[in-house]
Amino acid sequence: MLKKRAENVFSPVLSRFHELDIKYGKGCYLYDHANTPYLDFGSGIAVTSTGHCHPAIVEAVQKQAGELIHPCIAVGNTDVVIECAEKIVSLFHPDSYSVFFEQSGAGAVEAALKLAKFITKKHHILAFEGGFHGRSMGALSVTTSKRAYRDHIGPMLDGVSFFPFPNLYRSSDPAISEPSVESYILKLKERSVIHSGLAAVIIEPILGEGGYVPVPIEFLKSVSLLCKEHGVLLIVDEIQSGIGRTGRWFQFQKANIVPDIVVLAKGLGSGMPIAACVGKTELMKQWGKGSHGGTYGGNPVACAAASATIDVITNQLPNITNLSLFVSNKFAALENHPYVGDIRIEGLMIGIEFVKNKQTKEPYPEIVSDLLQQALAKRLIILSCGVYSNVIRLAPPLIISQEELDKGLTLLLEIINDYH
Repeated sequence: MLKKRAENVFSPVLSRFHELDIKYGKGCYLYDHANTPYLDFGSGIAVTSTGHCHPAIVEAVQKQAGELIHPCIAVGNTDVVIECAEKIVSLFHPDSYSVFFEQSGAGAVEAALKLAKFITKKHHILAFEGGFHGRSMGALSVTTSKRAYRDHIGPMLDGVSFFPFPNLYRSSDPAISEPSVESYILKLKERSVIHSGLAAVIIEPILGEGGYVPVPIEFLKSVSLLCKEHGVLLIVDEIQSGIGRTGRWFQFQKANIVPDIVVLAKGLGSGMPIAACVGKTELMKQWGKGSHGGTYGGNPVACAAASATIDVITNQLPNITNLSLFVSNKFAALENHPYVGDIRIEGLMIGIEFVKNKQTKEPYPEIVSDLLQQALAKRLIILSCGVYSNVIRLAPPLIISQEELDKGLTLLLEIINDYH
């Protein structure tokens, strides 16, 4: 067992979903030291969207590692880094964007906040309750998905305010007793939370750690319009939902809006540490030289992986909607389950919220914790999330076949149905 060795060298602050001893990965599977396959519906928390060790990604990484690993982007230009940036901005066509590379989602959020403050010369930020944007201090200041992330660490970044996330299943705001798109938009306007004193609004188009809850399209459109009306920059955090996860390159594209800044990570590099703060070119040109930087941003090996990832997902993107529909049809059987409160499906970003009582909607985190272990025992890897830890999240590789998807979903349904 690797667990004991890990305990001897790793900080206990590290939290885990499972204690699986992993030897290697291939496609949609992870393998232990006995070569036992585990169907991976977590994808390293929505990271390995091309599956484990996709041949195209491995080839790109190996080729680049044999040529150039790290010159530092501040020293000079490399073709592979520029090509990666070109591919990223092409996903935003016809709008003009520029890229600043980072190594993590939190780093990309820090860059986005700094860019917004630099451009507007303001420091107030509006975020949404239940959002997760990272654990570094700036990113943590706009994060509220778990109280434990902020305990004993404050004070947080000054000037951050929050508005209830537009969750149509359950509202965290007593003033919105019957949540609807209209009620959230009305409160957004009544409270004047988006005003000219803000530097930016930051929002996940689908809550990630907060429960896999999608923002209603009309609400996202309203936020965008109010930002434009008051001269406020809109930052869309697509770290978990972006790069094809929901059937479009980005979830915000479903609302037909044009954010000022978009942050990317996770699925961008198929497991290599790469992230990007992508801002409108007109904004990026105003960012003072030397106002931000980094040693490892734009690493050639990570960029080679990201470039190859975009190529792989380009070919797979048309299939994701059909796979998502297959999930919807398969999960229709759960609608009458006594402990399933809500099922949320956007592409292959799937959340199942469990409650003790459908009328009271009291969260049921205990069943979710047990379901994770039951699934692992059947060699299926699933993860949890949610403000109350009562949501199972599924983020299978985007290259998954319908047969593999069916296998995992069938296993999961069997496990859930044992709890009648």
